[in-house]
Amino acid sequence: MLRLFQTPPAWDLPNFSQASMKLETWLRLAGITYEKPALDLGLSPKGKVPFIIDQGTVLGDSTLIIEHLKKSYRVDPDARLTRAERAVSLAFRRMIKENLFGATHYSRYFDEGNWPTYRALLASILTPGQTEEAREPVLAGFRDYQKTQLMGHGMGRHQPAEIYEIGMADLAALADFLEDKPFFFGAEPSTLDATADAYLANILYVPIESPLKQYGRTRRNLHDFCQRMRSRFYPEMACTPA
Repeated sequence: MLRLFQTPPAWDLPNFSQASMKLETWLRLAGITYEKPALDLGLSPKGKVPFIIDQGTVLGDSTLIIEHLKKSYRVDPDARLTRAERAVSLAFRRMIKENLFGATHYSRYFDEGNWPTYRALLASILTPGQTEEAREPVLAGFRDYQKTQLMGHGMGRHQPAEIYEIGMADLAALADFLEDKPFFFGAEPSTLDATADAYLANILYVPIESPLKQYGRTRRNLHDFCQRMRSRFYPEMACTPA
């Protein structure tokens, strides 16, 4: 059976790692069974989550994993989409993974008002049972690394207001395209839905305050979309505003 390695559920979400939540939702969408062993980052080919071990193949990066699984399991939740819809899906998914993720990442690691909350979650996962003295250098180092990554990406070089403007524009684009449809391409969910839900839920339903969250809550269709996704793919989990 496919083995999925990721961080544990948190904040009443399937995962606080957007890429991990996206991949697990996609697996459920595709009907692929999997097991979730204890996380061992030493096995990760790229030092990140999520990653999988599938019949001896170890693979990281949620996007590359999905492409591998589509071929290996001969399943494609996007098969019904037209070529134009597939192009739109790809563009939106790239936007979410680059821009919206960067703005969300900023709100967690750079925003001093949010860092204590996010630090507490990371401490419970990265340094369980350790003293504060022992965990501080680990968490500080991890934060510095993430800041360096975001600076290299380019998002971290903007002013806070500029970063949140970029993220809010992405949220507006998603809401405008979704309109009153159940899912982004109609009555049934696709890979874009699995992706969007993971990133939207990690803005709307987490105890991290930001203009992203404030604006996202003004777009009711985004909230309703997340509720539909949770009911369909994670009926065992609540989806309540933080």
